[in-house]
Amino acid sequence: MSKKGVMLQSAGYFPIVFYMFCCFCNVNAQVTNKNYPVQFSQFIFSYPLVNPSSIGVNDNNEVVAGYQKPVTGFTGISTYFCNISFVPYRISPDAINRSIVGFRFFNDNEGAYINRSRFYAMYAFHTRVTGRLMFSGGVDFGGMNFSVKATPTTEGSSVFKVDANTGLWLYNDDFHVGISVNQLFRSVFQPLDEKTVLPTHFNITASYAVVKGEDVIIRPHILVTLPYYNTTSIRAVLYGLFFGKIISVVGWNRRTSMSAMLGINDLNLYGSSLDLTLSYITTLQKAAIGINTMEISLSYSF
Repeated sequence: MSKKGVMLQSAGYFPIVFYMFCCFCNVNAQVTNKNYPVQFSQFIFSYPLVNPSSIGVNDNNEVVAGYQKPVTGFTGISTYFCNISFVPYRISPDAINRSIVGFRFFNDNEGAYINRSRFYAMYAFHTRVTGRLMFSGGVDFGGMNFSVKATPTTEGSSVFKVDANTGLWLYNDDFHVGISVNQLFRSVFQPLDEKTVLPTHFNITASYAVVKGEDVIIRPHILVTLPYYNTTSIRAVLYGLFFGKIISVVGWNRRTSMSAMLGINDLNLYGSSLDLTLSYITTLQKAAIGINTMEISLSYSF
């Protein structure tokens, strides 16, 4: 592709960058009672939860799913998601540009009475910047349904509001840098008395393969969310892949938790690839009841 063509393609993303900057200028005017989607400690396997431009980075056609549940402390709490992305048309292996579409479902149960469900339609456009460097921009649009079931003493209620996220992703086989603006509509829910706000915030992600051999790959990842409940959330993991099959990861969430993950990479299933990872998260916060969590995730490329 000529330099002029690359410049024209890059110019097409300027409105997205400008809009993200405007959102950043307004994130300080937030109110209390905020609610974020639950961030998985296995965020390295579920980047579409925080940045829609990441769909299609690993494979053109992919299913990613995850499940999270406390194993100590409280009961009746669980979270799960499913992300399906695919190329809607036939493309050649050496295509410079490609479009990825998909759907994402996210469900969060908080006990027996409170449920939050999100559903999004996703789109990402990928283009080649240089011989190895790729760039993508993406957006998803959908909404969240906040429902409270009736109890013997109170009535139930359900509220639906629209939601959207957008982001950019720069990557090759060795690294990535991503930035996204999430919860663009800053929706407010008040099914009963308590008010819940989905505040607009930024997610910044990065990774780099510090070791890349035939038998060993070591790749640190970082996820920064700001503002996050009037502070900044920092999550970091050290990902290791050994002999192309064994996944071993240790994670750290600033002031909150530590995690350990173990998984299997690239299992052959009906001619396609399946990855499966299990993790255990232990809290670092001092509390009367410690809440340790189990997570499981899988990705299937077809």
